[in-house]
Amino acid sequence: MRNLSKKKKLWIVLAMLLVLIAILLFVLQDCAHDEKGTGPLKVELDFKRNYAKWSDLKLNGDICNPLYLAELREMEKSFGTIYAEAKKPKIWDGLSKKDQAIYTAYGDVSSELKVMNDAIEAEDFKQAQQVLTKILEIEKGIKKETEI
Repeated sequence: MRNLSKKKKLWIVLAMLLVLIAILLFVLQDCAHDEKGTGPLKVELDFKRNYAKWSDLKLNGDICNPLYLAELREMEKSFGTIYAEAKKPKIWDGLSKKDQAIYTAYGDVSSELKVMNDAIEAEDFKQAQQVLTKILEIEKGIKKETEI
């Protein structure tokens, strides 16, 4: 008789665990998507895609080169758009403090990229290099702060 009750208890615990998992999946899906198909997950994916492009540009060498201007303008707009999307209350409230710090830093990077791109366009490469140094410091600070 005791074996039967132990088995019943095991089945009850397993059933409760499955219900808990189902509830968690439902809640997590709700956090990741809203009715327009955007949300923290989409912002994160957009950011990662844009960050990968940005990293590739930095690896190419002299980033303050007019040849990269079109791509840098794209980075400027993309980081700005991602930051604006992340700042929407529906998304911002669902982000961790670490994620908020990352998106804020890259919102700042977007602003600095505009200054750098304008300097490159004006062929003021010394100023562009100074702004790039500032951008790299912002990145270094956020990486140290959040360990991304």
